[in-house]
Formats: sequence, structure tokens, C-alpha cells
Amino acid sequence: MRPRFLLVCLLTALNYSLSTPSQGAETVSFYGYDDCIRLSNETATVVLCPAAGGRVLEYARDGKNMLFLPPGNEGWTWQPDGPRGSLDAGRFDIGPEKMVRRGKVLWMGRWDGEIIGDRTARLTSQFDELSGARLIREFELAETGTKLRCTQTIVNESDQPISLCHWSRTFAVGGGIAIVPRSPRGRFPNGYVMYEEGNRLQFKPEDAHIQYDDQKVIVKAAPAFPKLGFDSHAGWLGYLAPHDQLFVKRFATYPDRAYNEFAGLTISVWYPEGDRVELEPIGPAEDLTPGQRAAFTEEWWLLDHPFPEDTADIDYNAIQKQVTEQTRASGRAGGTAIQSPELHDDHRVTFRLVAPAAAEVRVAVAGQSFPMNRNAEGLWSYTTQVMSAGIYEYTFRVDGSSMTDPRNRWLKKWLTCASLLEIPGSPPQLTEQQAVPHGAVHAHVYRSKTTGADRSVMIYTPPGYDPTAERTYPVVVLCHGFGDDQSAWTEVGRSHWIVDNLIAQEKIEPMIVVMPYGHPVALAERAWSEDYRERNDQAMIADVVSDLLPMVERTYRVKTSREDRAIVGLSMGGGHSISGGLRHPDQFAWVGAFSAAAPQADLEQEYAGLSGRLAEHPHRLFWIACGKDDFLVERNRSFNDQLNQRGIKHTYVETDGGHSWPVWRIYLPQFLEQIFR
Repeated sequence: MRPRFLLVCLLTALNYSLSTPSQGAETVSFYGYDDCIRLSNETATVVLCPAAGGRVLEYARDGKNMLFLPPGNEGWTWQPDGPRGSLDAGRFDIGPEKMVRRGKVLWMGRWDGEIIGDRTARLTSQFDELSGARLIREFELAETGTKLRCTQTIVNESDQPISLCHWSRTFAVGGGIAIVPRSPRGRFPNGYVMYEEGNRLQFKPEDAHIQYDDQKVIVKAAPAFPKLGFDSHAGWLGYLAPHDQLFVKRFATYPDRAYNEFAGLTISVWYPEGDRVELEPIGPAEDLTPGQRAAFTEEWWLLDHPFPEDTADIDYNAIQKQVTEQTRASGRAGGTAIQSPELHDDHRVTFRLVAPAAAEVRVAVAGQSFPMNRNAEGLWSYTTQVMSAGIYEYTFRVDGSSMTDPRNRWLKKWLTCASLLEIPGSPPQLTEQQAVPHGAVHAHVYRSKTTGADRSVMIYTPPGYDPTAERTYPVVVLCHGFGDDQSAWTEVGRSHWIVDNLIAQEKIEPMIVVMPYGHPVALAERAWSEDYRERNDQAMIADVVSDLLPMVERTYRVKTSREDRAIVGLSMGGGHSISGGLRHPDQFAWVGAFSAAAPQADLEQEYAGLSGRLAEHPHRLFWIACGKDDFLVERNRSFNDQLNQRGIKHTYVETDGGHSWPVWRIYLPQFLEQIFR
């Protein structure tokens, strides 16, 4: 009888797939496209279109779409020599307008789409040689209500510096009223400028359809010239549609940064021909060196608000009050958008936390603790010195209690959790997502006869893997440390991107990586003990050999000889790999152990019959590495001495560093480059 297991995976051509089912996210057909992604809750619906420019085709409350979709363009896709379609609805772009060199692959080409969480999806463009950029757009619909978080990231994948900015292009249904609040720092006498014939800018325009005062600019209908520009730093704009809904966009502004759009605009509103209006938040200039990236976030809402019978009766104070009360996003204090962590171009990082009642807040990062500064509204912040490239853990300490960053979804899940951030390298590091073919990460739950329970495992398959093809692949069993789970090597260790990049560089051959949950014996206590190590170790290796590997062989196209199998791990998982290699050298010709919880007892006592097994099945590689500042270094030195005394062939390496992920992310590619050769 085939053991019961659950395979949960969503494969895409070039992207990693979500490892567990998602709520409120599905693939649908819409507007003539068969591969749209729909995000939904009880109130709102969002439809994303990867096939033509990475657009938002629908943003609807109670079935009323706020976005303009013209008839006759259903299913249109770009062909290099074909006609241009009407690419309306919800768009984003890069600027500055009329200055940026931008290829059609960004504007209208096919993007890759993937569901990455509950009501969350990501669209990724092709690389655009003209601008030197690749764009990534992430969309997250709230569990309730209409809040849609839209983040566009510009990635410089060229070999030259580029200067770009975020530029939104959202076509709303026509016939409505645009509302733009003014800010005290505004430079335009009437709160807006008008683009006249020949792109001439009128800095003090007057128009019968535009009302303005010190507080706001209200555009009641199409003006004499269709394009308007604003320098508002209020952080929001609104559009009241005839179907009694108020479309609100919130976004961060940066008064002390340069805006490279003409006239330093932060917002543009455009009334082209046809029944539509374009609402365009604009981001600051982003000067990106090769490998750098910059993100800009818009937060959207659809609010119930009656459309006035006479546009002269529009009540700005009522709209402002509604926006303030109903669109106060998480991450805002005193009306200012909060981003944490914020990575600056010079590789300094600013951390922020809203904690009005706290007496003291500190941030712990890179092994040090720093006091944060509080403003009058309860916003705490701290900016670091320049940080080197890499992945960092950090936590906040609020009046003595530790917490992760509520603005940051990237977490290290351990017995105690930490938030994570990445400083990109130039050139990009192996741990960074690069413009190379990508594999897929799958999640399984399988039945273990060894433990009598269901067990979890993450499995990476390389780019181009085809379950129906004849090709088979070698297997690496990659084990995590104490208190982690099967997701640690991808979420924190970036193993999938390391393998992607090494394959692309032709430094390793394509392989399948199996990352099991390393606690078959339940963690009754949070503390480590040698008794737990021994019991858990034996159960783990028995499960890997008797249950996990047979499931992998039935499910994937894998090679099954010892020459095509490796086992490697860190800390507790390093102990697992040592145990697997010494108990079953007939199963694993390649063994690696990083900062290992190595055995301390006599090897012949712990692994009876060891000499005979190794004589019959010597390892091709037995590689042990540990940092000089690691608390387990003496344990590893003692293990190295035992191996030397018994004449067991191995390689022992000591490096700088302690018991930490930065060390293990370096060890993994070093090990992988030596195996299956």
C-alpha cells in the first residue's frame, strides 16, 4: 500500500511556488485571459493580469469595478510586430516620463504570476534591456474590507547605474471627481500645474472645472488641457466615482528627497479621450547601482460615499474626515507612512516602531543593541551606520520585552523569532534572487512508519525539472538546526536561491534537495539535552532511510545509488548528517556537517560496527566545518581528533565566525561544489 502523503505545490515557469494552499487567492479566466490571479474576501475582488503588462484588471467593492476596461481588447497580448492594445485598468510604470528609456516588455509584455500567500500574489516582469530594470509587483488584499497593498520594486539588473522612479498609471472609470489635498510645502501657487500644448507647463493655471484653496484641489470634470500635476506631500489622493464609491490611494512622500519627474511632481491626474481618468502617485528618484533595488508602496481603498447631484456641492471636509477615519493603514502614525526596515542607497538602515505608551525602545541588530528615538506622536526610529551586504536578524525590545517588527513579514521562526532584512551585494550574493532560471519548492506531508505520525518536508526541484522525462537527479538531504523547522533552509538559509545560482554558474549539477522536519521526537522542553539528541537523532535517521527517501523515490525522478546521495546539516542537523553518514554509509557517499552537534562518546560504542561499514563503503567526502567563535568548536575539534585516531578519511575546516546563519550560508555552496563529481 502506497504511504499516504500530501503534495501541495503550485508550479510556475520561473518562480517559486507557494508551499501551502492559500485562502482568497486563485487562478481564473477574466477579460479574455486564462491565467489571471484573483484575490478576494467577502467585500472586495482584485484581478491581476500577468499576460499583458502586469496590470490590475479589476478592483471592485460589492461587484462594482472601479477600474476602466474598454470593450474590444479582451485577451489582447503583445506581439513585437503587432498592433498596440488599449492597456487601461490598473497599471504601474517607471519614470520620469518622457525621459526614461523603457522597453515594451515592461509596458505590455508577459509577466510571471504567482500566488504567494492568503490573498497575496506577485507579478514579475521580464528584464528590460532599454531601462536596465526588472519590475516586481506584490499585491495583498486585506482579510476584510477593501484595503489593497500594492508594492512595486525596481531592480537594476544591468551593469550600469540607472536613475528611475515609481510612476503609477491607474485608469478609473470616468465621470468622477478627483480630490488632491494640498500640503504646506507646496510650490505651486494654485496647488497644481497644467500641461498645455507642446508640453508647456502652466504654473498658475485657472480652469472652470478646477476648484482650489489652501487645503485642496478638486477637479470636477475634464479640464481644458488633459494633464495635471501636483506637488502634494499629504500622502493621499481620492477619486469619487459616479457609482457612489470613493477610491483612495495612500502612499509615502519624501519632502527631503529629489523627485525627478518634471516639476518635481508627486501626483499626476490625466483625462485622456474616452470615459476614463488616470490617477498617478509618483515616487522619488531612485539612483540604483547594478544589483540594487528600490520599492514603492501604494495602499488602495474603496469607500462608500454618495456622488453629489451637483458637483458644486462636494464636501471636502467630509471626504477628508472619511479618509482619515477609514483608511488609517497599519504602519501609520500621525498621518505619516511608516516603513520598517527602510534600506537607504548607502546601505544604512532605518528601523521604525509605533509605540506611544512605551518608555524605552531599543533595536538589536548585528549583535548590538541601540536605543531608538521617539517623536511627539509615539514613533520610535533608529538609523544604523553603513552595513555590509548580507542577511541580518533583528528584534525590538520594548520596555524590556522582545518583539519582532510588525511592519516586516520576513521572519526567522525559531524557539524565539526574529525579523530579517537583507542588504544586497554588488555584484549580487549567492543568497540573492538573481535573473537566472529558477526551480520550485514543494511541501509534502507524508506518513512515517518509523514515528507512527505524519511528517513534513520541503523539496526543491531544479529549473527544467520534468516529472514525465527520463532524466534523473542526485539527491541532497539538507537538515536544519535545533528549534527550527523544514522551512528554515529556504526562508532563512536561502538554499533554493543558492542552488539556482550555482546551477546557473555551472558550478554544480542540477539536483533535488530534500529538507525534512528535524524533530521526530517532540520538543517537550525548549532546552537542549544529550538525551534528547540521542533519541531524536536515531529516530530522525531511521525515518530518513526507511520512510522519507522511499517517498522521494516514488514521487520524483531521482537517482538511488549511494554515489548520488548526500546528507548535510547545521548544528543539530549536522549531528543528523554525521549519524546518517556513519550509520548508513551504504546510503550516503557524501556527508557534510556545519557547526555540528557532533557525537562525544566513543564512535565504536555509539555506532557499533562502524569500521566494517566504512571499510565496505568509504565516503567520497566527509566534510566538517565550524567557526572559530562557535560554542561547539571544541566539540568539533574533539570529533575531528577521534576521526584522525581511527583513520577515518575526512576534511576538517575552521573559519572565522560563530554559530550563525551567515556562516552556514557560506558553508553550503562550498559543500555543494565538491559533491557528485
